[in-house]
Amino acid sequence: MYEQPFFITEPVSNNAFNFEKRPNKKIYVPGLKQGTVNDVNIGTETVFEDYDDDEKLHNCIGLQNFVKTNFGSAPVYVFDNHNHAFAFWCQEKCNGKLRDGALLIHIDQHKDTRTPPGFISKEDAADLEKVFQYTNTVLNVGNFIPAAQHIGLVKEIVFLDSEYSLKDMEEKLKLTPEQGGIQDSNLILDIDLDFFAPDSDYIGNDLKLKIIEKLIPKASVITFATSPYFIDQERAIGWLHRIADLVQKV
Repeated sequence: MYEQPFFITEPVSNNAFNFEKRPNKKIYVPGLKQGTVNDVNIGTETVFEDYDDDEKLHNCIGLQNFVKTNFGSAPVYVFDNHNHAFAFWCQEKCNGKLRDGALLIHIDQHKDTRTPPGFISKEDAADLEKVFQYTNTVLNVGNFIPAAQHIGLVKEIVFLDSEYSLKDMEEKLKLTPEQGGIQDSNLILDIDLDFFAPDSDYIGNDLKLKIIEKLIPKASVITFATSPYFIDQERAIGWLHRIADLVQKV
C-alpha cells in the first residue's frame, strides 16, 4: 500500500468536503517510505482543503512522504490525514503485530467516531488492496475509528483529549494489569499531533509528553497524524521530534 503518491480527484474521502464549492478539485496522497522521523518533511501539494466556520478557505499542504519507522520493536507510521491510520492498522494486523480486540489509546483533539457512509467487511479487511481503496474512497479524517471497530480490530477505546483524561491515565499507569492498569500487548497508540496545537496548550504539554513517554513502551503499533487542517505542519513535526526524543529514554 502507498507505494506511489497519487491524487484523489473524485468527491470521495477527504476530497468530498465542500467539493462543489471549492476551486481546487483534487487532493494529494503521498507515498510511504521507510526511514526515521528525520525523513518527515513538509511537501508542496494540497492534501486537504475546506472552509472554516467563517467561510474562509484553507488550502492545506501536507507531508512530502508518509514515513514508516520503529520505536523499539513497535512499527511507527507518520502521515498527514488521520484516516490513513486505518490502513496501517490493518497492515500491521496482517504482519502479526496486532490481533483482533486491540485496545486503542487515541490522543487527539477530536474523537474521530463519526459513522462512515459504508463499512468494509472483516473478510475484505484481510485484503490490503481493498483496505487501501476503502481508506481512500470511503473514510475521512473524522470517521475511521468505527471502521476499525466494525471489523473487530479495535474493541476498547481510551480517549485522551483533556487534562482530566490524561491525569486518569497517569493513575492507571501506576497499576498492574491485574489491578486495572494498561496491558502491555495488543495496544494501538494513536497520536494526532493537533493535540499540540496552540488552542490545546492550556492542557499542559509537559503532562502530554509525560503520558506519551510512559505509553510508548506498551504499544504494539504507533501511528501519528500531522493533521494539516488543524495544526501548522512545522509545529506538528517539531512535536513529533520531541516525542521521538523520549524514545531515547525508554
